Amino acid sequence: MTQREFRKKSIMILGLSVLLLVCMIWDSAIFSDSSGESSTANAQTQSVKKASVTSGSALITNVQAVWISFGDYKSAGLYNKSRSAFQANAEKYFKKLKKDGINTIYFHVVPCNDAIYPSKYLKWSSYMFEAAPDYDPLDILIKTAHKQDMTFHAWLNPYRRKMGVSYNPGADASLKRIQRIVTEIVRNYDVDGIHFDDYFYPAHGRGAQYNSVSTAKRKRVINRMVRTIYQTVKAQDPDILFGISPAGNIEYAESLGCDLSTWLSKDGYIDYIVPQIYWSDQYRLGGNVTPLYTKRLNKWIKLNKNNTPMYIGLATYRAGTYSSSDLGWRRKNNNLVTQIKKEKAAGCDGFVLFSSSYMYRSRAAKEMSNYRDYIR
Repeated sequence: MTQREFRKKSIMILGLSVLLLVCMIWDSAIFSDSSGESSTANAQTQSVKKASVTSGSALITNVQAVWISFGDYKSAGLYNKSRSAFQANAEKYFKKLKKDGINTIYFHVVPCNDAIYPSKYLKWSSYMFEAAPDYDPLDILIKTAHKQDMTFHAWLNPYRRKMGVSYNPGADASLKRIQRIVTEIVRNYDVDGIHFDDYFYPAHGRGAQYNSVSTAKRKRVINRMVRTIYQTVKAQDPDILFGISPAGNIEYAESLGCDLSTWLSKDGYIDYIVPQIYWSDQYRLGGNVTPLYTKRLNKWIKLNKNNTPMYIGLATYRAGTYSSSDLGWRRKNNNLVTQIKKEKAAGCDGFVLFSSSYMYRSRAAKEMSNYRDYIR
């Protein structure tokens, strides 16, 4: 029995138990002539309601997550390995991440029009293998994450054809392609979520053939895709989450086709959002140093009209680096801790680190030491 089957069976049993208890409480309330007994019944009913709330296997709040990208495969010991070595290294890596407070994995399963699992539609990913393996890496990764009580989201680049080249988002064939791939994953694997990054339309000036496509049309096209994928996921299993990670600069994200005001005010688009707020609070802008992380965090909070679960993407990759504009990453070594505290205080539901390999780089040692002291 899979985790999802077990979960559904448990929910059904819980539902029957709740129904029986509610009936008992209702019966007690009807025949009670005491206001005290009636209040007790009401309190018990409220307790039952709280106990019956469920979000499936995927965490909704207190997400402490990491992205594992195709650039992290080698450092994680997952590149071109035999089944036994892949299994052993995955277990070792996930245990290390869990020790660092990680409870959610966003794993790159379709990085560049290729896959790390046996797909009917995609070739094997050369970022993970030199030749097709004789086992299913994705199945191992999901089971390993669940064994560590971590949730696992399959991360896809929806439109990337190859590095620097995209499928046309406006073409019906592109939408059908994405839908086939997502359906293949959610039907065959016990994933907790489907996750898209922010590669939609190329930025103006980078994809000349799309420069004439207005921002308004880009949003309409991407909205159609997002709604379709949301419905595709939910039709397969309502417990599976669908989320997107846009660029942290709201105006730039919108220029790529992200209709953020719609996604964050209406149902039926996304279950969660992860804005990539990759700046420190010592950013040089126009000759002045400004708290750019805090300013952009506040803009995202204000935009979130329907209280969509929001996890903040944090730039682990910038820890300990020099930048002539973003001064905080070299000047301070408590940026991540400060940012996590601020997103929590703002009412956000967690954070996601980009990416896993940078957590263990020597230049990030001081930053990560402070992070570990805080998180543990």
